[in-house]
Amino acid sequence: MASPGPVTWIRKDFHVHERHSQDAPGATAEKYCRIAESRGIDEVAFTTHFIITGPDWEFGLQPDQIAGYLEEIDAAQETTDVVLRRGVEVDYFPGEERRIGAILDEHQWDFILGSLHFVKGVDIGSRLNSPRFFKDRRPAEALDVYFGEFQRAVESGLFDVIAHPDYFRKYTPLTYESPVIWEHYGTKVYEALDSLRSNGVGFSVNASGWRHGIGDVYPIEGFARAAFEAGVDMVTIGSDCHTVFDLGMNTLRCLERLEKVGYTHACTFENRKGRRVALKDLRLG
Repeated sequence: MASPGPVTWIRKDFHVHERHSQDAPGATAEKYCRIAESRGIDEVAFTTHFIITGPDWEFGLQPDQIAGYLEEIDAAQETTDVVLRRGVEVDYFPGEERRIGAILDEHQWDFILGSLHFVKGVDIGSRLNSPRFFKDRRPAEALDVYFGEFQRAVESGLFDVIAHPDYFRKYTPLTYESPVIWEHYGTKVYEALDSLRSNGVGFSVNASGWRHGIGDVYPIEGFARAAFEAGVDMVTIGSDCHTVFDLGMNTLRCLERLEKVGYTHACTFENRKGRRVALKDLRLG
């Protein structure tokens, strides 16, 4: 495997997709362990997709695969000193809360990451479908709809943390001539941030924007700053890697985003309980 070049990672990665995500073929938990060991990464949360409905329902774990998925993580733990966390990334669908919760409750988890890829039935993370959601709406209007759904996800009680809060930025350039900036995020985002704080739910700073070509992490600086000012004190950092090579990549940029807006700590999770870790202690070297 080629050298990853300069160190762009930190000691922990809390958004990692292994082979049960259909977009991460061949990325086994054991292979991730070997890369983590070589890079000085001491804690990894596996967060494979679980999508209960919609056109991509086969894209991630099926309910009858969850036990085997967790067993693979446990078996990999026996081979390494890297701490492995039993996690999952769950797509939120309004109206499916009870069914999602019942399936999740059958298993023991360290970390449940919620995500919004589908909003009002449209896959906003799809090159093909994202313009369907945005094309007839001004940015602030579209994002008021999005953050209304975001707030529902927070208040569902299903999730510890919400992933990549403005993942929609991946394909908004297909609709809008100018970049979507913080001033376009509308008014509902502030209600969503208050909901994060009052419900004790966190957000994740996600490095995948650098792979997606937007030249930034998710979320935008304005969101992270507003979250800090709103008192949202639970935040995780993850690469959102789908290959073992990308484990940890650009998570240092996520840490720097948090430092810039005022955060001094991030969180890790065990048995769905968050633990604060000083950002300075997450740096390597």
